[in-house]
Amino acid sequence: MKKAHNLIDSRRKSRKSVALKLGHDKISSLPDSVLCNILSFLPTDNVVATSILSSRWRHVWTSLHTLLFDATVCIRQGDFTDATMEMFEMFVMSVVLRTTPSNVQKFTLHSYRVSGSGRLKEWVSSAVMRDVRELELNLENQQRLELPKSIYSSRSLQVLKLDSDFDIAVPASGICFPNVKFLRVSLQYPENQLTEKLFANCPSIEEMWLKVYLKYDGPATNFIISSSTLKRFYWTVLVDDYNFAFNNCEHKCFIMAPLIQILHVVDDLMVSYEVHDLQFLQTVNVGIFFPEWSVLNPWEAVQLVNAVLNCKNLTLSSGVILVR
Repeated sequence: MKKAHNLIDSRRKSRKSVALKLGHDKISSLPDSVLCNILSFLPTDNVVATSILSSRWRHVWTSLHTLLFDATVCIRQGDFTDATMEMFEMFVMSVVLRTTPSNVQKFTLHSYRVSGSGRLKEWVSSAVMRDVRELELNLENQQRLELPKSIYSSRSLQVLKLDSDFDIAVPASGICFPNVKFLRVSLQYPENQLTEKLFANCPSIEEMWLKVYLKYDGPATNFIISSSTLKRFYWTVLVDDYNFAFNNCEHKCFIMAPLIQILHVVDDLMVSYEVHDLQFLQTVNVGIFFPEWSVLNPWEAVQLVNAVLNCKNLTLSSGVILVR
């Protein structure tokens, strides 16, 4: 009887061992394309770490189509020294050089800074050469950096998120980001040479998020949003010094996009708006906030609201209601 029990226990252990092996084999036997698709949901540093699991996994990460670099994940909070940032940049460089796919679905870089435009250009250029579709750059404490020229003419790029202040140069041809459908840009103290051209020369744009920071003593800026394809526009105007409210400097925003369905406005300093022929408006949110109504012309807000009254859903901030 005892031998029978031992035999049963032995068989149970054997089956469990086989099951574990089969489970392991099932995962490891998946093709690289499937494994990379699973790994694409993880930060790249975690993906690279899978190379120590076994010989089967050693080179899987080099076939990644999604590269997600986040210094806030790789480096412990409070440990952002020059040495740790240099190690992070070397890690990014190593991965960019060692990954082998001919195309990149997504390239994301979130860091506090990079040592210079040279490295950033090299990384972005590599992604563009591999027909990147989605590109996101967020450098929190970085001075203005240049972007590589190849990004402006990329035909694979469809989603572009520039969440830092970059030196954007509209090509001489006038056409910029030819196939980008989603554009998110943050601009600090932009010049009219950029704001009057960039947003009128993106031929495929459907959704745009534009955040601008303006100096209290800066010159008047004109923003021309002219598009035959734009459907959703999210616009935020911020000021770095609320003394700006006491300077009668008139900034202007021209919106000429007949297909717009969603318009979202957050304005700290009462830009002058000129809106043309928005026949398909569905939803409009208007939030205008600044401390002194008496020194600026409140009727700018009234004119904006009057221009969008044909929408189906209209939400106003308390400041706008006060003017009304």
